[in-house]
Amino acid sequence: MYARVNIIFGTKGKVGAGLTHLEKSDRDVVESAAGNRGLTTLVDRKAGIVVAMSYWDDLRRSCDAVLTEARAGAATAAGGVLVTENYEVALAEQPAEADPGSAVQMTHVQLEPARLDAGLAFIRDELVQHLSASSGLCGAELLIDREAGAGLLVTTWTDQDATDRAQAVLDEHRGEAEQRAGATFPGAESYLLVRRSARSN
Repeated sequence: MYARVNIIFGTKGKVGAGLTHLEKSDRDVVESAAGNRGLTTLVDRKAGIVVAMSYWDDLRRSCDAVLTEARAGAATAAGGVLVTENYEVALAEQPAEADPGSAVQMTHVQLEPARLDAGLAFIRDELVQHLSASSGLCGAELLIDREAGAGLLVTTWTDQDATDRAQAVLDEHRGEAEQRAGATFPGAESYLLVRRSARSN
């Protein structure tokens, strides 16, 4: 499975309009497209940022003209610009259902190209397991651009307190991740979950 991460850098006063456009106009278009596997929308209202993460069995299907038009419409409604990133989904776990308003942590991942598999294995088999031991985890996704060695670790939590505890776990294992697997985490952003859908067929 693949993920297309659409980030709209909008304005505070128009972020609500951007979300409305996404949820009332664009969601049906995306979810009804051939090969779509769901859509997750996130928001940081203070920063004026909206994130729409769509999932596909073939990334080429995400480039249809009607979808490109929908993304552009959402960016215009939010009064901002659109940046798109494409990834392979290397891990997707959802131990609990996440309610709207749940806290989402989007942690940037950088892996050494020569140690890519080792880095992915460390995050998937060890780091995510440590995070799972913290109470409040609803879901974890590891998205990767293998060519660039860059990715996102997207974790969803019941509330901000759980996210803060998870950040402490991540900080605790930074040195080990870099030494053992060549994995670094150059930054992170926090969002609130607006809506998430998943399709199995």
